[in-house]
Amino acid sequence: MQFASQRVRPLLGNLLNLPLIPCICLVLFLIVAYWSRSLPGAEASLWTVLLSAVLSSVAGFAFSPLAGAVLFQVHPDPVLVVQILLVGSIAVQIYCVWHLRLHLRSLEFVPYVIGSLVTLPFGIFLLLKSQAAIFLPLLGLFLLAYGAFVALRPAFDLKGSNSLSGRVLSGALGGITGGLAAFPGAFVAIWCQAQGFEKERQRSIVQPFILINQVAAIAMLSLVRPVAAVSLETIQYAVPAVLGAFVGLCIFRRLKTSEFNRVAGAALAIAGLLMALKGL
Repeated sequence: MQFASQRVRPLLGNLLNLPLIPCICLVLFLIVAYWSRSLPGAEASLWTVLLSAVLSSVAGFAFSPLAGAVLFQVHPDPVLVVQILLVGSIAVQIYCVWHLRLHLRSLEFVPYVIGSLVTLPFGIFLLLKSQAAIFLPLLGLFLLAYGAFVALRPAFDLKGSNSLSGRVLSGALGGITGGLAAFPGAFVAIWCQAQGFEKERQRSIVQPFILINQVAAIAMLSLVRPVAAVSLETIQYAVPAVLGAFVGLCIFRRLKTSEFNRVAGAALAIAGLLMALKGL
């Protein structure tokens, strides 16, 4: 009896140490994926959100362009796609912010958020007026060029130029892209990289910035499309998003800052390419 007890206790300890929320999300994901097999595009959308959450949680951003590249082909309603992207991205950001909370610097992200909230309504206006095709190619080409440069030269920085106006402006640009394409993090990530911040500091700014921006965006969209904004059709995508975020954070913790910058640069380049192709 004592021998059996000695073997059972370590096993129970290992089970208790398993991350509870990702385990629950794994079970729910398998259930939802099974029941969605008969729905056109639903299963593909769930897997797209899962894989995009993994990749974006390594870099800390780019969930929306990665997932949107597929979702915009699956769903005919662009507003519905943006709502799915917002739900998935918000779930990713909440999970990542909670696990990176020890690295959060008090109120350091506030100037970025202020700039973003000022311009976010304009970005949503462009989305609802279907103006994305005009702006996305230029934005995509810019991100592609910058991301490729950073991926090749991850040590590039402009230390000492971390001005208040620059932080507000990068946040303001993120507000426009956040409303237009559910992708607010690109310009803030670029700014943080240009300052030479360590990977934890970059994430401590970008993650809460994206979270606040997208909560505000989905609240604004709820005023325009209140029924669709809270439907189960969009809420269910939080499950694969959290599961993917768990896997992505596991990879992030193993990266050095230079390796992280390369990954972030590659994510910007891929996001830029997808946005440019979508807008053409």
